[in-house]
Amino acid sequence: MESMNLSTAACVRRVRASLPPEAFQPNTGRLWTVAIHAAIIGVSYATVRRLPAAGPIAALVIGHSLACVAFIGHEASHQAVVRNRVARYALEFLLFGLNMVPPTMWNRLHNLTHHHHASTPRDPDRPFLEAERSPSTTWYARLFYPSSERPKRYVLVLCHFVTYLGRNIATVFYPDPQKPAIVTSKPAYRPRERVIIGVELLLMVALQYGVWVAVGRSWANYLWVSPVALCVTSAILMAYVFTQHFLNPITHDHDPLGGTTSVMVPRVIDRWHGYFSYHTEHHLFPSMNTDYYPAVSEALKRESGGRYQQLPISEAWRRLWQQRMFRRVEGAAPGE
Repeated sequence: MESMNLSTAACVRRVRASLPPEAFQPNTGRLWTVAIHAAIIGVSYATVRRLPAAGPIAALVIGHSLACVAFIGHEASHQAVVRNRVARYALEFLLFGLNMVPPTMWNRLHNLTHHHHASTPRDPDRPFLEAERSPSTTWYARLFYPSSERPKRYVLVLCHFVTYLGRNIATVFYPDPQKPAIVTSKPAYRPRERVIIGVELLLMVALQYGVWVAVGRSWANYLWVSPVALCVTSAILMAYVFTQHFLNPITHDHDPLGGTTSVMVPRVIDRWHGYFSYHTEHHLFPSMNTDYYPAVSEALKRESGGRYQQLPISEAWRRLWQQRMFRRVEGAAPGE
């Protein structure tokens, strides 16, 4: 469990005590879901190869399946699917590799940094701070962040996961402690991690070459099944990520209850997306079987003293566009 304040830690202990032991066992059944989406993606590649006019529809279908396997990769990286280290890495590379996410970078950026510092100045996934206002951050925020200070051009906002990956991949290879201005926080990458990430990127390029071959060595076909499909994936992922993290204040104190929001989506979507909507639950219990997140939600409503935040995703999305583009850090820094 990552560090958190005492009241949240006490709430977590009470909620955990109310859950059955099997909630904390790996959910290997998710591997069947991987197989289903792999089949969907493979059939879509074959369809586009034989019928190029199906490209736009295939982009939507592939983009959704890539989002679904990204959710499973996310679970796998937290040891919620398999525990064996070699099998877990192989699964992560397959699921993240299709989405152009180096798994070693993801582990350092997401598991070891975001989860320990969500909604604090050290969070790599937060909005920009007032102290970071510059021409480059203003340009980036106007294009890719929802706020009350920009027109509602949803398309670029929903493509943010693509640029998020690009800017963080570039940051890996910046000499410490340098980083691009548009990166909010840079984890400390070890030299060995940089080498591994470089190799992972080369293997992912090879994987993309395989996709190009699979769709008939046609650049038009490839455009639909990979770049456009990845933008569809980004739209699905960012609909969650923005609503789960950008509504909360940025503070010096890491608190998953105050720093994350769970969103409500139709039950069938929850099933498709592995209950990713229950994001506060994930930050409190990252390695548990996600099928139990609805039960965690009910327990948090009883045990959190009203601090648990859950909104319909449509309402959360509406509130996003009322937020300021640049934020201030609330509360006193430690030691003040």
